[in-house]
Amino acid sequence: MSKTSTRFRLDRFQFETDSGGIIDRFMITDNQIPLVEPNQWIEMRSIRKASTGKEYASKLVVYLNYLDRIGVEYSEANNQHVRGFLNHLLYGDFKDLKLRSLEIALSYSTLSKYIVVVTEFYKWLDQIGSTNMMFHTRQNNIRAKKSFLYGQIYTYDYKYIIDGCLPRLRGRREYMKWYDEETKKRLCAGFLTLRDEAVFRLTLEGFRIDEVLSMTLDSYNAAERLIQPTRSKRKPDVRHGYNSLRTVSLPKNTCDLLNRYIETERMSAENESGVISQYLFINLNSGRFQGCVLSYGNYRKSLQRCAERVGLDSSAIRTHNGRSTKAMEFLEHQALHPEDGITDVIIAESFGWRSLDSIKHYRDHNNQVIAKAVSDKLHKKRGGADD
Repeated sequence: MSKTSTRFRLDRFQFETDSGGIIDRFMITDNQIPLVEPNQWIEMRSIRKASTGKEYASKLVVYLNYLDRIGVEYSEANNQHVRGFLNHLLYGDFKDLKLRSLEIALSYSTLSKYIVVVTEFYKWLDQIGSTNMMFHTRQNNIRAKKSFLYGQIYTYDYKYIIDGCLPRLRGRREYMKWYDEETKKRLCAGFLTLRDEAVFRLTLEGFRIDEVLSMTLDSYNAAERLIQPTRSKRKPDVRHGYNSLRTVSLPKNTCDLLNRYIETERMSAENESGVISQYLFINLNSGRFQGCVLSYGNYRKSLQRCAERVGLDSSAIRTHNGRSTKAMEFLEHQALHPEDGITDVIIAESFGWRSLDSIKHYRDHNNQVIAKAVSDKLHKKRGGADD
């Protein structure tokens, strides 16, 4: 094999499950032979979602091939090698004068993901005790010099490297954070199914998209217009038959839409597929996934396509926008109608936040409604005099 060939690759393998089905898994190969330890770690990352394992594996492959080019095995690498890898991602190869163009500079978030992948991999290696060497945690700034101590890699703070280079990196993509009334109406009119519009309207009630997709038929009380998720931030919260997650009262038009979806689109998909699902939102299109729970990726695509149909920038739309918008509506009402007693504590309770500090991430400091409300109150107290 020539020296210019790539030693480590990411390949797709198919495995048979206990039930007789076939699943795809992405594995790292060393000259076409699967690696044991890296693939064990990747498999752990694939348990919740196969695409997560693939993403981690693809970044780990880049790191392993970098080490190969400098003649170092991953089991022998130290923090100096990881620093060299990050510099390579930032600037390119100084030795061979292959410098990275400023036009294709990596984003801050991409570099951060590489740091997560490399450090988490070494943390796992140390935890499983794949080396006979002793691991010592250093509390001061003196780092272990032995290359076989995995701990020196994952306890080292690499963030400062990319923080110092932030000015030369590409700026973060600008996202729309809050919907105005016109944008909400346009998006609601642009969906092709009742299901997707219903999901969107539930995010406008302050739910995270993960919470919406976790909702079941039993968690929706159509008569009382109440609904409750069964999972939040990917963590189930139903224990011993009791769900401690917040219950939200829905407006009548949202319930009317939900009811029509359940009685028409959902019922048809369930009858055609023969799949009986507990989840409220399911796949509607014919095929092997019809009747299965709606995934985040499928809904996100529907939302972006809807945005494109109504003339909005789909790249600026996020599934979290609805929750951000609802938070700002609470804050606007708080400023306009203090007599209603909508305190920060009530807002935090409505959104399932444990800390009041969570509210600050949703504030729009350029909100004209709140600015005018505050100004009007100040002038009223001063007798209407202009300063």
